[in-house]
Amino acid sequence: MHFKIWLKQHYRLILILGLAVIVIAVFFVTPKINNQLNQSKSQSANKAALVNPYQTISVEITPNATIGNLLTSQGLPATVTQAIIEAAKPIYDLAKIRVGRSIILNYDKQSNELKQLVYQTDSEQELYVTKSSIWSAELKPIDYEVRIKKVSGTVSSSLYQAGLDAGIDERAVITLADAFQWNIDFATEPKKGDTFVFVYEERWRDNKYIMPANVLAAKYVNEGTPNYLYYFEEDKDNQGYFDEKGISAQKMFLKAPIAYKYITSGFTTGLRCLERYGLCTGHRATDYAANSGTPIRAVGEGTVIYAGWSSVGYGNLTSIRHNGTYSTNYAHQSKIIVRRGQRVSQGQIIGYVGSTGLSTGPHLHFELVKNGVKVNALKEILPPGKPIKEQNKARFAEVMKKYQTDLQ
Repeated sequence: MHFKIWLKQHYRLILILGLAVIVIAVFFVTPKINNQLNQSKSQSANKAALVNPYQTISVEITPNATIGNLLTSQGLPATVTQAIIEAAKPIYDLAKIRVGRSIILNYDKQSNELKQLVYQTDSEQELYVTKSSIWSAELKPIDYEVRIKKVSGTVSSSLYQAGLDAGIDERAVITLADAFQWNIDFATEPKKGDTFVFVYEERWRDNKYIMPANVLAAKYVNEGTPNYLYYFEEDKDNQGYFDEKGISAQKMFLKAPIAYKYITSGFTTGLRCLERYGLCTGHRATDYAANSGTPIRAVGEGTVIYAGWSSVGYGNLTSIRHNGTYSTNYAHQSKIIVRRGQRVSQGQIIGYVGSTGLSTGPHLHFELVKNGVKVNALKEILPPGKPIKEQNKARFAEVMKKYQTDLQ
């Protein structure tokens, strides 16, 4: 009763105080809220600008196009084109742009001025030519997304065909063959029923598959005998593939001297008759049939002791001495690109497949000579590779453990 009387007597005062509170809120609180909202909008705009600060145009490189006419076609003055070319020249020659790739031009959204040119130089790097006060250039590694994939298959005719039948990227199959290149000659040794399984990296960009990368672990079962490989980085000077015992896969010689298609004539100590020339000869060698011009690689490091024409039927011949025990011969080449006395490394290209001398078609005639005697390169047992140091074996064991289930 008393409260109602008090409320009635002070009603006007309460109303005035309420209006005062509202006015204070309008003048003091609302500006802060608006300021916070504006800051939030500004931050969002800044984030958006960081994500995509440019207006981007992609220019495809067409046949016979040059960097000059491509930039001119976009309305850029010759002075800008020349400045970009000169800025890039110390690290990349833009005259080498490749058909099918694209040049990315990034323009300032406000001024519409060209600020940056981007070009992918190879599978690993991109060239950035950027303008601040002047044009400057740098090469940056491509930031791929890496996904891990496991694949397997069974050989019916060849590893290559088995890979394709299993839906595997042919580049991944070739990478697998390269990983085993010191241990298995995939032209001669695979047999029907052989199996393989391997784990490798896939490179993705903008959610699109680009290419395969490193093989991380692999098993190839050849006539019931498993061959294992694991990629391991022991230190900066020793990175590569090792078997399950921690022995480096890299040996004195590669298993094959050529990026081969197939072998037409295996090793034999008997007579080999060439009807075209009306003669029979001993054939203590391995013949690799391949297209004329296919690169030939040195199977091991050594010194070239002969490079030239052979008068005894070899045609263009290169001979390499590897040490006091072994030397190798590479015959019937279309072209030799090394010289006598030159030091060559394992895998170095030394010439190209041809059909010179006593030859019935393009192929490489390859000989392995041991202590002056020709031996069967396919059966020669070579010294093992370098083992992992004792202090790093526990770390290597962890790598193997990681992939053991995958390789079962």
